[in-house]
Amino acid sequence: MAGEEGGLARLAVRTVIITPSGALSPGPLSLSAIVAGAYLGWIGGVFVALGHMAFELPFVLLLLKASSSIERHIKKLYRPLTTAISLFIIYFSLLSFDAALKGPEAGGNAIPLEPASYSSAFIIGVVLTGFNAHFLLWWVSVGFPLITGAARNPPLGPAIMYASHVWMDFVWLALLAGMGDVASQFAPAYKALMALVGLMLLLFALDLMARAWLGRRVLPL
Repeated sequence: MAGEEGGLARLAVRTVIITPSGALSPGPLSLSAIVAGAYLGWIGGVFVALGHMAFELPFVLLLLKASSSIERHIKKLYRPLTTAISLFIIYFSLLSFDAALKGPEAGGNAIPLEPASYSSAFIIGVVLTGFNAHFLLWWVSVGFPLITGAARNPPLGPAIMYASHVWMDFVWLALLAGMGDVASQFAPAYKALMALVGLMLLLFALDLMARAWLGRRVLPL
């Protein structure tokens, strides 16, 4: 029993150490939380995180069962997945530029998938997770020791590992959304932030496409 508890404790610590390499890295999901926060406050980041978790948790459970075959399928679909998410990110970038031009007083107009509602923020979290091949491959590379560690400690291992991981997503995305909320109270800051987010999203989309189709990077990340 003591050995099992020690193994679970080590798994939790290892998860907390490894998780920031993915959860806290800059990317479209982080930027989307900032935009959601400008519309919905910090709770917008929570709904982005809920959408992220809605895809991630079943994916992690699948990895516990069939990690090697899932990795092969992800690599085969790398270009289609990357193209799909890049187009979505470009669309989201255009929404950010539109928000920068109109200012905070125009927020909440009915543009499809604009993060002005909890449901839209949730859907954005799902899409930016499920179509992100780099996120999927993180779990079968950097995050794979967490999968194997969880599998060696049933039945609590998977629950301990995922709980130790996912709380960081919620805290981080809520904090970023809080930044967007603060900026939305000041029109010049809001416009500058939305323009910056739009530019970064556009660069991320171009970087993903260049890496998938040309084998080159646009961003040094």
